[in-house]
Amino acid sequence: MMITAIRGRRPRTTVYLLLLGLLGWTVTTGPADAEPAPSPKIAAEVRAEAADGGETSFWVRFARKADLSAATGPVDVIDARKAVATSSQKDVLALAEAAGADHTAFWISNTVLVTGDRALIDRIAARPEVTAIEPDEPIELHTAVARRAGAMAGVEWNVEKIRADDVWSGYGTKGEGIVVAGIDTGVQWNHPALVGSYRGGAAGNHDYNWYNPEGGCPSSAPCDVNGHGTHTMGTMVGDDGVNQVGVAPGVKWIAAKACPSTTCTAASLLLAGQWMLAPTDASGNNPRPDLAPDVINNSWGGMGYSEWYSDVVYSWTQAGIFPAFSIGNDGPGCETGSSPGAQLGAYATGAFDANDVIAPFSSRGSGMSWFKPDLAAPGVDVRSSVPGGGYGVASGTSMASPHTAATVALIWSEVPRLRGMVDLTRTVLNDSAVPMPDTSCASAGDVNAAWGNGRLDAYAAVQLALANPVAPGTELPLAVGYNVGLPGTPDHWGYMTVDGDPATYWEVPSDRVFANINLAFTGGRRTFDKVTVTLPAGEPARTLRFAVRAAYEGFSDYSTVVPEADYPFNPATGNKVTVTLPPVHGCCVALQFPAGPWSPTLKIAEIEAFSATGKNAAQGRPVTASHVQGYVPGNAVDGNTATYWESNNNAFPQTYTVDLGAPVKIHQAELTLPPGWPARTQTIAVSGGNDGSTYVPIVASRAYTFGASPVTVGFNMTNVRYVRLTFTGNTAWPAAQLSELRLLAS
Repeated sequence: MMITAIRGRRPRTTVYLLLLGLLGWTVTTGPADAEPAPSPKIAAEVRAEAADGGETSFWVRFARKADLSAATGPVDVIDARKAVATSSQKDVLALAEAAGADHTAFWISNTVLVTGDRALIDRIAARPEVTAIEPDEPIELHTAVARRAGAMAGVEWNVEKIRADDVWSGYGTKGEGIVVAGIDTGVQWNHPALVGSYRGGAAGNHDYNWYNPEGGCPSSAPCDVNGHGTHTMGTMVGDDGVNQVGVAPGVKWIAAKACPSTTCTAASLLLAGQWMLAPTDASGNNPRPDLAPDVINNSWGGMGYSEWYSDVVYSWTQAGIFPAFSIGNDGPGCETGSSPGAQLGAYATGAFDANDVIAPFSSRGSGMSWFKPDLAAPGVDVRSSVPGGGYGVASGTSMASPHTAATVALIWSEVPRLRGMVDLTRTVLNDSAVPMPDTSCASAGDVNAAWGNGRLDAYAAVQLALANPVAPGTELPLAVGYNVGLPGTPDHWGYMTVDGDPATYWEVPSDRVFANINLAFTGGRRTFDKVTVTLPAGEPARTLRFAVRAAYEGFSDYSTVVPEADYPFNPATGNKVTVTLPPVHGCCVALQFPAGPWSPTLKIAEIEAFSATGKNAAQGRPVTASHVQGYVPGNAVDGNTATYWESNNNAFPQTYTVDLGAPVKIHQAELTLPPGWPARTQTIAVSGGNDGSTYVPIVASRAYTFGASPVTVGFNMTNVRYVRLTFTGNTAWPAAQLSELRLLAS
């Protein structure tokens, strides 16, 4: 299994992987073979298992990574992943074929699972494109948190606790139009609480709606011999007319059975992750990326921090799929979060009880430099559906994560412009959570290692989503991001630059000649145009030289946005320097100090970043339209909302295309009509391209309500020259109408 030790930590001989909540498993490997490794790429466990002519199953990892920065949906993600996997894996697959070895290739993570002997292992390890050969370890399931039968009726306490029922009554949505999924132990698809929302319908059409790579079901229909998956799905969607156990009973659901009753493998989880991007028919053929779910709940994970499965999580988010994970059941100890939930890209949920007390078992901390979980939801004595058509009560963070997943469905159903916008949705969830201060695990304040951003509030989340989540000029919340060996002195560490306390500070040891600190926006990517740096109040006047860098992904794609310059700090002006820059959209900001050693030592009290609206790449650019009457296309990019473009009447569909002049990284469109016009709904799709003739979808066709405020259409960043709007309907006039189009660029 591709789980690696964290840099600087002593490797463990026991690997734990828990199916959080009702399930868990433990694998203990034997002592490492004393024989010297023929290649440092080969894990000791693999060498030992292949000794004396034996065969073993092992994972092959490759150096190349797919570039998904321009991906705008599942098709782009799949194409990019498959292209890199095909070119990277071809020689290793040829070696496996020549040896007659069983093997399975995975494009989503650029890995191959092979069963072979020592000679094959050595030949594969010798390939320059291979970075590691790691063991494939079986995972045993066992009961982690007890469950029991439960009898009640009506809206369950946990649904009321997060105010999901207030969303139903206040906004009239129960998640309609959204598809949720679960990777779990399976689902009793015809359970009375679930059958009505199964995408396969009551007749049981399982094509594109059910995936079972492990078997274990008596037929091709969905099953759940354990009960865990039926319970988690019920918390998302369950409603039989009497037992209202689900948060979003108006959604449709699909599922993958990656964890049978006794074992679970890394291969099954990867296969399920791939399938979610492009569900297939029952025979595994004819993939349909257009049938990918909107949200995936994952109530499983491995104890401790690991980057394993990060390729899958990143692929989902780039395809506009929200990745909901449980944080783990290894509390109350600190730094006990499980992966993938503890990864920065996953959205992890902890558990609390009916009295708003964090559950003792709920894991705390990520093991890295950022807080996890992201928030907490009900996870103690949660009643939901169980196989056999009944209901049962269970506890675990497995029970908590489905609340978050279903809340995302409520948000996206009520606010379609956010659908697929994973980063903005994270921001909405974080900022609408009820703060729950906690001082355990060396954390304090509204964001902490026990509760994350606080207690999930579905009603407040929908309210915030309907408003502008981040106003221009707002200070953006930051956390210490991905740093390797960040220097510091005792009691003066990097995280103190973003703790909001000017009395604390980060200090770089005097012998360092270079320092770099990476900071991540909590809640996802933001657009910013200003950074302030403050020294401690007692520091004398001095000049510091540094550059400002930014990243979209946050690991290897940092680029300089403000070159190195000298900045004078003076106590008379608060020891603060403000650096302005063109609007940048990304996950992270970094300061790079290249001019050490420093005397006196380098000390930074606070680093702040401030939001911006982004540059309008469309204003004044050439535009064309499929039909033109007296209201010309240029009116919609002239910066004047009083002028407008209008197409011919009764001639849908209509297109409006802007040429940005060169490929530009855009992440949001804003559309308006003239002030004072009556409200109306227009149905619009957004697509883009680079040659003026071929266009790929950016945002599928949706209905948008135009009123006093601009219509905001968000999407994952895409790099295009041409942007096309396709209008197919207007409830107030039989033509396409647009007074201003703004395309926000980074």
